[in-house]
Amino acid sequence: MEAHEWRVDDEMEMKRLGERLGALLAPGDVVLLEGPMGAGKTTFAAGVGMGAGVTQPMTSPTYVLRQEHRGRFRVAHYDLYRLYADPERQETLDLEGVWALGLDDDLAGGAILLIEWPGPLAEEMEAYLRIILRPEGATRTVRAEAFGKRPESILKEWTAS
Repeated sequence: MEAHEWRVDDEMEMKRLGERLGALLAPGDVVLLEGPMGAGKTTFAAGVGMGAGVTQPMTSPTYVLRQEHRGRFRVAHYDLYRLYADPERQETLDLEGVWALGLDDDLAGGAILLIEWPGPLAEEMEAYLRIILRPEGATRTVRAEAFGKRPESILKEWTAS
């Protein structure tokens, strides 16, 4: 596993970091976004969307669970928070409910996947980037972990940009 950390001081910096990543992504790439409520997952995802060419605003899909956006490629943005029986316990994620949202179609159909609150879903993925956001007062630590050859290549290019 390759990993890298950044310190982010504000929302614009968070979006720019996401935008740099989004410019490197292609269909089939999976980005898992972890962190507590208010950590900046949706802000980061919006930046990724901008980098992937999405022009419409990207908001949290908390209530609809999945939103699709078009840019250079299709971007499927998931927020799985409401599929947990208890969000404090990752094992309570309703995995059947996740797959019922069309995740397998998005994986097979050539979309970039952004998944907030992925929990144990990582175990179902072959290759992915895990982004962990940790609030530290007014700033955030953003840790990226790459699992698989393609994500490792993306991480190396992202950290060099």
